[in-house]
Amino acid sequence: MTPSQAAEVLLQRRDARRDLSTFAARVPVPGSPIEDADETARIPMIETQQAGHHKLILAAVQQCMETRHGRLMILAPPGSAKSTYATVVAPSWYLGTHPNSKVILASYGDELARKHGRRTRQLLRADETQGILQCSVDPESRAVDSFALTNGSEYIACGILGGITGNRAHGIVIDDPIKGRAEADSDTIRERTYSAYQDDLMTRLIPGGWIGIIQTRWPEDDLAGRLLPKEYAGQSGLVKCTDGRDWEIIN
Repeated sequence: MTPSQAAEVLLQRRDARRDLSTFAARVPVPGSPIEDADETARIPMIETQQAGHHKLILAAVQQCMETRHGRLMILAPPGSAKSTYATVVAPSWYLGTHPNSKVILASYGDELARKHGRRTRQLLRADETQGILQCSVDPESRAVDSFALTNGSEYIACGILGGITGNRAHGIVIDDPIKGRAEADSDTIRERTYSAYQDDLMTRLIPGGWIGIIQTRWPEDDLAGRLLPKEYAGQSGLVKCTDGRDWEIIN
């Protein structure tokens, strides 16, 4: 590699550290892990060509992560790659570019949380990612749902109803807090999910920390619906929610 080529590589890595969308375009984005694969198994990579809505999601997530008390909801149907970019790629970038930071990922169940954790771990272990972030997964951290990085950052994935006692975080990602129609139709599950959000997850957020909720909408009083104001009419943009915070909505 010539000096000019080396300089170009350094500039590209710098740009990828500064911009989440650029980072996402330069790393091998992992697809779905093989069932029951161990933590060292390589996950198939997916096409990393970004569509317009992917770039929109990435820009909104970066803004949320870099804003004190950042709040973001991404409300989109299945198959839109919202989880791939907002739940896997974005936390990987944040942990790598913000040393000594902590992120909690909560999903409707431990199995989905571990799946996201395995994908995040695989992305962080990729050569391209390590070259950009100049850090990787700590070799002493072997679990897919709880691991540290060599820059001091930490990642925890859990089921939203399972509890995360004793852990604090600079950022929380809530991905698909309700599994599907059967659970969405259950008053008990919806109430337990909202209580877990208020009484468990919110108490784990370090003051000034950010929150991203990524989900498919179900009934009007699902987690997103309970936060959105009664007069909400489906618009995207900044919305004052029932918790008194301004949330950026991508619907």
